[in-house]
Amino acid sequence: MKKIFLLFLMISVALFACKKETQLEEDLDDIKSYLKARNINAEKTNNIYYEVVTLGTGEQCEAGDTVAFKFKLYTLNKPDSLISSSTEKALTYLLPSIVPSAITESTDVYTTGFQIGLTKMKVGGTSRFYVPSSYGFGKTEVGGQEYANLIYEVELCEIKHYDTRH
Repeated sequence: MKKIFLLFLMISVALFACKKETQLEEDLDDIKSYLKARNINAEKTNNIYYEVVTLGTGEQCEAGDTVAFKFKLYTLNKPDSLISSSTEKALTYLLPSIVPSAITESTDVYTTGFQIGLTKMKVGGTSRFYVPSSYGFGKTEVGGQEYANLIYEVELCEIKHYDTRH
């Protein structure tokens, strides 16, 4: 009887361990639930969701471009509480030549999810990016929450091309 109990206990522990989700899986589930509850049609790419608000008519943004953009940042848990923004003046940012598919340790000001989202935009367009915490700021507290899933509202103002001959 003792052997059966121990076997049952070991199987239960093994099954419970298999059901554990990673932080990314939990975040993606939360984002999908948020989108479904609000009937938001968003596309998924590289583990972020993006919603095109205004398509834009200019060039498509690519990795390696220097871009000018305006943004608003919210968290999924508090979508009506603005965390950060730049709406008066466009910020300029050089996208990495290769936008990574995930974030590990980053000192970059902008998150991997934000970078991925920008590459889905055209100049003059506005989009929302729904970014899981592991593609954002990870454990770092944002808006009073660790592992915060992010919502970026972004307007791509310009792709800046510099003359490389000088």
